[in-house]
Amino acid sequence: MTGPTTPRRAALLSLALLTSLSACDALPRDPEGTLEHVRASKTIRVGLTQMSRADRAIADKLISVVAQRTGARPTLTPVTTEPAFAALDEGRLDLVVGPFSEDSPWATDVAFGPPLKKAGSEDHPIEVKAAMRNGENRWIMLVEAASRQVSPAVATQ
Repeated sequence: MTGPTTPRRAALLSLALLTSLSACDALPRDPEGTLEHVRASKTIRVGLTQMSRADRAIADKLISVVAQRTGARPTLTPVTTEPAFAALDEGRLDLVVGPFSEDSPWATDVAFGPPLKKAGSEDHPIEVKAAMRNGENRWIMLVEAASRQVSPAVATQ
């Protein structure tokens, strides 16, 4: 179509495009600001569930990589699963690392990273992995990338 409406359409299209692009300025987002808090406080609050020495070694490696990527120092707290996930949800912990069932019922309440190590039986597989607060997508992406870097289980998939 030509005529007087063409410049108006072009202006409206440009305005719509600019509005759409401005909404994408900081994706992915952390609604609760986990990554920003970790970087600003220079502290990662980590809950560690009970695990074997071998599992702890790979958990420590993950925590070290996350610390490097954020410039933060980890503070480690021994935890049990239910209170740890509640602390994640309430923002009192930034990360929980430990062995969890592959089909954990917590999978809808927290974001699990890729497995660092797999164990258990075919009927009851266990994965050592990180759990993060749901929705904290920048933080989740950082921890997932660190998990892939240190995990022999992920490297072979």
